[in-house]
Amino acid sequence: MNKPKTLMEKIRQDLAADPELNELFQKELAELKLAEQIQAARQSAKLSQAGLAERIGTKQTGVARMERADYTGYTVTTLAKIAAATGSRLDVRLVPIRVVDTVTGGSGREVLRDLVAGRRPTKLVGYRIATKKKK
Repeated sequence: MNKPKTLMEKIRQDLAADPELNELFQKELAELKLAEQIQAARQSAKLSQAGLAERIGTKQTGVARMERADYTGYTVTTLAKIAAATGSRLDVRLVPIRVVDTVTGGSGREVLRDLVAGRRPTKLVGYRIATKKKK
């Protein structure tokens, strides 16, 4: 394998070489994205955590947990309630993942180490998951 020229090339090589690490990486990115979407939907609806909690039948602490990137207890039912309460549409789908396309800041190893350890990466500035385009 050629020596990577960029951080992104190094990350792609690391993920390609270790399917288990790639799976963990993708899972962490998805959870981070979902937590951010819940918070954004709540804020867009001009709801406090307590206000959203009341609308979906839980406590404020439950909403706070769901807005953390390390939360893993989401159910489709709860997500549907959040969508309805915030005037959003729930879109659950399975999308083939090609590769993580953009990660900036820090070393690839630092980002991957944080993700595998279940921590929100401190050096992850931005990301986008590239998917295969339909023909």
